[in-house]
Amino acid sequence: MHAKERMDDLVQRFADAFIQAGLHLPPGHEQPQLASGAVMLTAIDGHRGITYTVIFQPRPDRTTMMYLGEANHALRRDPAAAGDFAPMPPQASQVLRVNSESSRTLAFHVPLSGEAVDAFYAQALTRAGWRLEEGETSFYVRAGEELRVVHEPGEGNQRAVVLVYRGGRSVPPPPPGPAAVVR
Repeated sequence: MHAKERMDDLVQRFADAFIQAGLHLPPGHEQPQLASGAVMLTAIDGHRGITYTVIFQPRPDRTTMMYLGEANHALRRDPAAAGDFAPMPPQASQVLRVNSESSRTLAFHVPLSGEAVDAFYAQALTRAGWRLEEGETSFYVRAGEELRVVHEPGEGNQRAVVLVYRGGRSVPPPPPGPAAVVR
């Protein structure tokens, strides 16, 4: 928006309107500011999880350019989660995502037993079209893809889980034996 009013007057008008609407208006020293001479004013609707921001930019002709924005934080999703190759149990924490040239890894902790982790992935991956490789207990395949689920006891009733995904059958599963046993 382009307004004929001066920036100072508009900042005060928006601040008053935000307060009158029942929004939380952090004090000036808590308001983030831009280095370009523009002023930013943000108000928070804590009940609905929405923030309203106005960026005021003074113009040489003593008018003000305003940029109005709204962010619905209740709809926020972790951007990295949108591209995950497999689901995680709802209680997953300490999530680490690593992408390399030949594989993608998803590691996390979860307050589940080993049996519960296995059951979660058996159901979730089967629904997504994966199947256990014959003779395996933790190596899933589907057309051109492979996924290994590994977990072990962690600290404080947590289980450390690591999922390794590869697009294509470039690496065969490890041979059966003690090293391939999944707890």
